[in-house]
Amino acid sequence: MALAAALVGGVFVVTGVLKALDSRRFEQQLHRYGLLPPSMVSWAALAFIAFECALGAALILGLSPWLLPAAALLIAGFAALTAWGTRSGRVEDCGCYGGLVMLTPAQSLALDGLYIALLVAAWLLRAGTPAPPAGWTIAIVALAGAAALAAAWRSRTGALVDLALLRVGRTWRRGWLKRAPRDVTSGAHFVVFLSRDCPYCKNWVPLLNVIEVQPDLPSVIAIMSLDDKAREGFLAEHLIKFPVAFMPQSLVSLMVDAYPTAALVENGRVTGKWIGEMPEPYLTRVRRFVDAITAHAAPAPKRFAG
Repeated sequence: MALAAALVGGVFVVTGVLKALDSRRFEQQLHRYGLLPPSMVSWAALAFIAFECALGAALILGLSPWLLPAAALLIAGFAALTAWGTRSGRVEDCGCYGGLVMLTPAQSLALDGLYIALLVAAWLLRAGTPAPPAGWTIAIVALAGAAALAAAWRSRTGALVDLALLRVGRTWRRGWLKRAPRDVTSGAHFVVFLSRDCPYCKNWVPLLNVIEVQPDLPSVIAIMSLDDKAREGFLAEHLIKFPVAFMPQSLVSLMVDAYPTAALVENGRVTGKWIGEMPEPYLTRVRRFVDAITAHAAPAPKRFAG
């Protein structure tokens, strides 16, 4: 049953590499759990990524049979943590796959159960399995952990590979917006992620209001992680004329890294993405709209100066 252990080890390596390519996302996940002081989260994320890749390599190479029950107990602990985090509303998913795969809590727990079963089977049927040469095996395991740590450290300043759910060429999933005021998978939509605490987002609102009423431009739909009451208050305060949909913060963090972020979604596919800046063609149209209104405005009455 070495194959079963190697399969689980491969999963550890893959998930560790995904986290290492953009460690900031994993840090955000740890922050949401709220189990560690903020000053320790970054270091804990780096240590876990290195450990995950090293453990995966050790399982693949069969470093020690005692790793099988230890890994099974570790996965059981992760499953319990995921169940607690989702039940308490701290997280929406386990965050195991770096945003590349979105799993429901039930799907995540089912996979964890499968991994545990494979490890238990490998442990029970381990008799007669030859042990690999310890020297080179330990060296490879250490190298895997060191390489993951180096990549994770480097990705703290910027993703080595863009694993964001929102990227050009990706298909927009209906499940991302469960109460969408518009069907984003049909037609052209200018999807904008806004934050209540972002001053630039507030500066965008008048521009988005203009874009929304232009018949030859995509319709606007904004996304915010605010409950209904807070969202309605934000709409009223800033005189927003376009629809604003809710998305959980845990999902938003898998899609964008900064506010405001905008994407052009055409027939369900992301064809453009902008971070912190409005597309120039849209800005040009807004200027023309404002100039046209100004040109048709009635001149101010002259005052008697006698």
